[in-house]
Amino acid sequence: MPWNYIISRLSMFLITIFIASSIVFFLPRISGQNPLEEKLLEEAARGGFLEDTDAMVAAFDEKYGFNKPLWQQYVKFMTGIIQFDLGRSIFNWPKTVNQLLAETIWWTIALGLLTLFFAFIVGTLMGAILEWKRNKKFLMVLMSPILTLSAVPFYLFGLVLLLAFSFVWSLFPLFGGYSRGVAGWPDWSNWSFIGNVLWHATLPALSVVLVSLGGWAMGMRGMMVTTKGEDYMLQAEAKGLPDRTMFFRYGIRNAMLPQMTGLALQLGLIVSGLVLVEVVFSYPGVGGLLVQAIPRSDHAVIQGIVFVLALGTALATLILDLIYPLIDARIKYTEG
Repeated sequence: MPWNYIISRLSMFLITIFIASSIVFFLPRISGQNPLEEKLLEEAARGGFLEDTDAMVAAFDEKYGFNKPLWQQYVKFMTGIIQFDLGRSIFNWPKTVNQLLAETIWWTIALGLLTLFFAFIVGTLMGAILEWKRNKKFLMVLMSPILTLSAVPFYLFGLVLLLAFSFVWSLFPLFGGYSRGVAGWPDWSNWSFIGNVLWHATLPALSVVLVSLGGWAMGMRGMMVTTKGEDYMLQAEAKGLPDRTMFFRYGIRNAMLPQMTGLALQLGLIVSGLVLVEVVFSYPGVGGLLVQAIPRSDHAVIQGIVFVLALGTALATLILDLIYPLIDARIKYTEG
């Protein structure tokens, strides 16, 4: 792979991050709300202090630098981005945004990775078999509800699952990532705790997997239609190669390339795709943290989460661009 191509892709990656970071900085400030004032008013509503609110806001503005010119705030923010210091949350003082993300993002990533890869593998195989074996009536019958679900948002189907399996039949918990009030929990060395986490994650995972299957299956089926008509498939059939060899080595192997592109892009969208699902199930991920930060105008938390989302998407795209020649030998990056 030529160095000029690698440098150009890295440059595009850095430009994308720069633009995304700038947008993340300016958007919360367009509202004109002061997060420090919101914090003090919230404390006052709880029966706290009411006197000298303006003086307190001015003092905290001085401490956080909100009274400085916008360009100075911007330079400070971008310097923090370079150092991956996302600032300090106002409503979760004294925790930093890095600490809050460290506590929540792994819940989101774990749930997202499991659901994404499971839906990708199962949906891709279903789509391939559906086109390869057109007489499989049970797959045709199964695809109808799966395709219907693919048009439903994750969170909406999650509400249906919550109503059916938590309110009506009480088979799964209503909320949370694990049962509270158990001594010693969370404890990842305890198999009982791990089982409890999986029990709580079942409905959120199902809401994502069942909705995603249809898209992966139809994408793979469309590619298999094209692949079956290629000359190399006709030649393989003329040679009398076993059906299994044709299916896996000639069919799926070549039809998988667009699926891999979609998978790489979805990897960058894991966190953003689960935000509303986490809100519905009160799951302890980044989604709940973002929903709490937005009405409170907690700029640092909002900026940190959105920046991580943009970074994940840009990084996934960069990796895909660099490794695609390894996936598809027909692609060559040449000089000039």
